[in-house]
Amino acid sequence: MKTIIGKFRNLSIKRKLIISFSVIVVFPLITSLLLSNNLVTNFMLGEIASLNENSINDSSKVLNRTLDDIAFTLLNISNNSRVREILSDDDKKDQFSKLQRYINQKKFDNILENIPISLMTYNTCITILGEKHFDYGNWEEFSRYTGEMKKSTWYKEMKKSKDMRIRWIGVKPGVEDIGNYFLEAAMPIKESSSSLTRVGVVHIRINESDIYKALNTDNETNEIYLLQHDGEILSCKNKVEISKNINYRLNVSKIVKNLGKSYIDVDNNGRKMVVNTVSIDKGNWILVSLISYEKLVAPLTYIRNILLFINLIFMISFLIVALFISNIISKPIIHLRKSMLKVENGDFNGKVEVESEDEIGKLSRNFNNMLDKVSELLILTKEQERLKRDAEFEALQAQINPHFLFNTLSSIRWAAAAYGDKKVEDMVHALSILLRASISNGQEMVSLESEINILKNYLDLVQMKQGTTIIFECNIDEGIMNYRIPHLLLQPIVENSIIHGFEDLNEPGVISITAVVSEDLLTLELTDNGKGLGGDTLESILNRESQIPDDKKYYKSVGLKNIHNRIKLIYGQNYGIDIGSGKMSGTKVTLYLPFQKGGTHIADSNAG
Repeated sequence: MKTIIGKFRNLSIKRKLIISFSVIVVFPLITSLLLSNNLVTNFMLGEIASLNENSINDSSKVLNRTLDDIAFTLLNISNNSRVREILSDDDKKDQFSKLQRYINQKKFDNILENIPISLMTYNTCITILGEKHFDYGNWEEFSRYTGEMKKSTWYKEMKKSKDMRIRWIGVKPGVEDIGNYFLEAAMPIKESSSSLTRVGVVHIRINESDIYKALNTDNETNEIYLLQHDGEILSCKNKVEISKNINYRLNVSKIVKNLGKSYIDVDNNGRKMVVNTVSIDKGNWILVSLISYEKLVAPLTYIRNILLFINLIFMISFLIVALFISNIISKPIIHLRKSMLKVENGDFNGKVEVESEDEIGKLSRNFNNMLDKVSELLILTKEQERLKRDAEFEALQAQINPHFLFNTLSSIRWAAAAYGDKKVEDMVHALSILLRASISNGQEMVSLESEINILKNYLDLVQMKQGTTIIFECNIDEGIMNYRIPHLLLQPIVENSIIHGFEDLNEPGVISITAVVSEDLLTLELTDNGKGLGGDTLESILNRESQIPDDKKYYKSVGLKNIHNRIKLIYGQNYGIDIGSGKMSGTKVTLYLPFQKGGTHIADSNAG
């Protein structure tokens, strides 16, 4: 998030304005349009799915009513005493006379007058197959096909079975009407209500096309399928599909799993379909309604495209207005920036033409006033620089050349050596090294080894000067001696120990320095056996040091506060010094510096 905000801040004002306008207006407009489109689409799909569910429920009621009428007719004929009587007499006689056959036909005609009117509208074909000789049908030429019917699988299975219930055969091709299919059902006719002996079978068939018309009335958007539970198609719009399995188009197991529900599936052609299913209990069948998802959403897609087009026009118009406004705002700022670049390149004549009285106009006017003042200051500064150079030249003439000083000290040293005064020679040599180290030739960072050598020379000079004994213990690993630290960081601390800690000390002074590396931290500890701090803390020592008059400070240019501030200035606020008492007595000064492998380069870069 911070990265995005940082990049946004670096953009031009013109782009910031355009992006801001887009975020405030365009993006919410697009978001609301998409959300409203999704909400309306889902609502409409739900409504359409509900209508389709009602439609298939109505179709299932029509089919169930038809099956109820078929079941009623089968039961009515099977349990009719006159039908049983005629078929039982047929079983006792070898053949009927033509007159007797005619009389029986009339009796059946009277019986079948009571079948439901709904079946009559389907042009229902009813056939009674006797066990022996007599057959009856209410359709023409039935007698030519009764033999074929008695050879069919369903008839043979019914004769073998002791089941006296209605058998829903399903949809079969017509034996006399090639190309047509018929919905068929049959039921055994018992000799009596208490007997299990069959005397015949009553068979009903209805043209499948009539059934499909009743199921799919005034609905051209969906496809209706009547299926067996195994997926065999019993009725549909395309008659070529009848007797095939619906698996070639949709998954049967998914249809069975979602009985009584509405769901979306993809057929084998990759088209999304809205599927509704209803179970038909009498035949143990399934009624399926399919609607193309694309057809459902086509009106919604059309409306959405119109809305998108209108909103696109609005957004383009808005962006044009936003560009116009952003140009008005950013153009004066661009002119102001160009004038600033001229000033940056040394041209102070590039004043801005003020065109408005708004904040940018006032800023441009202030910029022009500033240019006038800067021009005046430049003239004044040039004059001051000339005077300063003259003063520096005069001061330079009065300075002592450091090389002259070192050469003079060298001459004194060799003169002492010539006269055999070893002490004077050593003191002058140590003083020369210390003076050279103090000047440092402009080097801010030196190696830890160089700092240790400065300490040794300083301690030698002090011992020769005061005639005292100071023991220096250095416990530093050779591996970190090349690590670079700020110049003259350790010598002032040792000087404090000698001046303040070893005063009135009745034993030799001991100064010890150790270095500890812990991950990325270098800790330098300098301890002495002096008289200690007496309860003082780092804060109190630094405050007291800052309050001492300049003429009374010891080594005032590089005191403890100076060392503490130098470390923080170079490395940051997480580093510095800490002052406390040693383990036994005396004072311990701890320096905290950053450390990494290859630290010589890191320290160099920090110094730069």
